[in-house]
Formats: sequence, C-alpha cells, structure tokens
Amino acid sequence: MILLKNNFSRQLLFSFVVIFSIWGCSAKQEKDLGLLPSAKGEVGEIILVIDTVKWKGALGDQIRETFSQKIEGLPQPEAMFTVRNIEPNSFVSFLRQHKNIVIVTTFDENTAGSRKLKEFFTPESIAQIKNNENLFMTNSENEYAKGQLVMNLFSRDEATLIKHLKENRQKIQDVFNNRERQRVAGKLFKARKKELEVSLAEEHNFKMIVPAGYKFVPLNTEAENFVWLRYVEYDYDKNIVISYKDYKSEEQFEVENILQWREEIMKKYTVQDSPDNYVIKEKLVPVSSRKVNFNGKYGVELRGIWRLSEAIVGGPFLAYVFYDKDSGRIYYLEGFLSAPGVRKREHMREMEVVLRNFRG
Repeated sequence: MILLKNNFSRQLLFSFVVIFSIWGCSAKQEKDLGLLPSAKGEVGEIILVIDTVKWKGALGDQIRETFSQKIEGLPQPEAMFTVRNIEPNSFVSFLRQHKNIVIVTTFDENTAGSRKLKEFFTPESIAQIKNNENLFMTNSENEYAKGQLVMNLFSRDEATLIKHLKENRQKIQDVFNNRERQRVAGKLFKARKKELEVSLAEEHNFKMIVPAGYKFVPLNTEAENFVWLRYVEYDYDKNIVISYKDYKSEEQFEVENILQWREEIMKKYTVQDSPDNYVIKEKLVPVSSRKVNFNGKYGVELRGIWRLSEAIVGGPFLAYVFYDKDSGRIYYLEGFLSAPGVRKREHMREMEVVLRNFRG
C-alpha cells in the first residue's frame, strides 16, 4: 500500500495494471462525517490542483482534453466539466470543501508547486510510484467534506502520466459523470409524479421514476407501445419519449436501423399543429453513437440534434436503445430539449438521469 501523508494517509491505493481497468472506488474511511462540512460547488464543476508549469505545458493540455472535452450532440460547444485551475499553494481550506477535486502530481520537477504537492506523499509512496509506472490514480470520498470526491492523478514523470490519461480518458470521465448523476438524482427525485409511475407500470409493464413537473402528452393517434412525457417551463421544454417492440435480431442495434425506427415513431406520434410538422433528426449534424452498459444490459447511446420538420424549433437529444431479455422487448428511450439561449449541459444531464433510472 502506498502511504500518503496527512488526510491522504487513510486512502487505499489501487494499482491499475490493465490499460482499460480503472476502479472508481476507494477504501471506507473511519471518520466522523458529522464533523465535516458539506461539500460545495456547482454541478459539473471541478477544482483542479496542479503545478503552474505543468498546467501550461503538455500535461495541462492532456488534462484539458480529459476534463474539458466538448460534449457531443449539443448545438453550441460546451465542456463536459467546468474546470477551475488552482495553484498548489492556493489550495486552502474553503477550496478543499469543493464537491469535485482533482490533484495532479508528477515527481520529475522541483518547482515550488511540485514541492508543495509532494508533501502529500510519504517517501515510501514516492519510491513505489517511481518504481511502478502502473500506479497513477486513487479516488477517495469525504476527504475534506461530506459528499465529496477527490481524485489523485500521479506518476513518476509527466510522459508516463500523459500516457495513462490518453489510455484511460473515458474511464476517468466516467468516475465524475457517475458521481454527478448520483448527486443530480438525489435532488431530482425528491419530488416525484407517482401517479405517472403507476400508470407506466400498469399500462406498459416497465418502471421509471418520474420527477415532478412531467405530464403525459396526449397523442394524435392511439398507441400501445409509445409514451411521451413533457415538462415545460418558461425557459425550457424537456421531453421524454419511450417506445418498444419485439426483439428479433442484433441488426436492430445498428445505428442506421435505430435512426429509421426513431423516424417512424416520431413521424407517427410527435405531430405538432399540422400532420407534416413533427420531430426529426437534424440532417446537417451527424449523430454520435457508442456502446454502453445500460443498467446491466447491452445498449447503444446516441447523441444528436433534433428539430421540427416545419418549424424553427430544435435542440439536443440523447437516446438509449437496449434489449430486455425478460420481456423480449427492445426499447428506445430518448430525451430531447428545447432551451433557446441557455446552456444545455445540465438540462441534458438531468434527462440522462431520468432515462438511466428506467427498468424494463
């Protein structure tokens, strides 16, 4: 075990030997959480502690690529996280109470900032890190505040840490994305539309937690396998659509076939004002896709831009397609948003939380 000084002495360090294996967990720490302040900070915000020289160089560039990567499927560029860079000597008590903290350390520099960061490590820890290039990360919870996540990224030299960041970018991002979804869910589901949840279970045989504010949208035609939920406020319009059909083959997971299915259901059920005005995919913007684990089931995630076929209305959409073996169904879940003139990252994060709590 690598021993870290001060508060870090209670952490359990995990060795990440396999390139794509990152375990986003840490040892349970025996501390009185009642004595800790509650973590502070905005959703999606990260306090990044790194030596100024490193931040301005190649390592800083790679850190920005990791945490400030642009989110796909948004009409205007928005970073995945809002990163607040802090010089090590400025990492004082109130900043240590932030919800998300990343501390970056390498042992190949002797600047003032690097020397400050090395104080967190024992000589034995530094020796182990220098002798084992596979050691590069720890995660700990409630280190300085309740509800906090602290990630330590470190290596014997800058080049080695850059290599780890490149190879494990998605896994590192998922650590914070998963934690942010947990926090959002804790607030979002405090007030629920339980009558809608009961109706979905009775009429469609699936479970879904529905936050307060959503309502059923009356459809222009009868449907046994389609649901539209909508939450409208003065500055945004959030929509959740759910459709399902019998699973037949793996070809149903091909992106082209998914988009064709989407076109069919949207054209039939999302008609607005006139028969020819309904939700479509913006043809000028490509849809991104990736394979995902959707609540333990194989799934595909899609992100893109939607609009109405005959109106200047549109925005981002996020969709999941997965197969539920118990029901024999393949599901299509989508959240699409209209929020002109405002940032959309956190609205989409909320809809992602709603979609991901779906149980077939």
